[in-house]
Amino acid sequence: MPAVAARTLTFTPEEYFAWEETQVERHEYHFGEVFPMSGGTYAHARVSMALGAALVSALRGTDCAVLSEAMRVEVLEDRQYVYPDVTVVCGQPVFWGNAETTLRNPTIVCEVLSPGTADYDRGEKFALYRAVPSIQAVLYVDPDRRWVQLSRRTETTWTRDEPLTDGSIEIGTLGVTLRLDEIYG
Repeated sequence: MPAVAARTLTFTPEEYFAWEETQVERHEYHFGEVFPMSGGTYAHARVSMALGAALVSALRGTDCAVLSEAMRVEVLEDRQYVYPDVTVVCGQPVFWGNAETTLRNPTIVCEVLSPGTADYDRGEKFALYRAVPSIQAVLYVDPDRRWVQLSRRTETTWTRDEPLTDGSIEIGTLGVTLRLDEIYG
């Protein structure tokens, strides 16, 4: 679970979606319990936007869309829903129910790490992402220092590349290369 305290509320997925629409802050959903998302820092927000902008630019003219942290992603059908910092979906998006609020088929998810959630993002949340058949890669970005790492799905397993602190990172699944200077400007 996230490194923040659980709310004492429990919901079915339908109740959670209706309740979440009325909330000011966002909440992840894990087996009926909701967890508030922690607030971000200036560096976190800046790097998230720069990463999203770099991906939008790199994917212009493709069938891929880049989505902000406002897009909820289903990671375990009717059981778990999370909010990646940046999500890429290629092809036709598939949503939970009739509303376009919960994506079921992300291609790439990106997590901008924070001290309070980095272990969760790289551990338990990564395990959730690995179980989603459509997810081909998970990109981790440290907002406080130049450091990025890509985990990729292969035919038989997942691999985690060596972290990069300079140069560029190739996201082969998308056919794009992002310069760290674009992310950290």
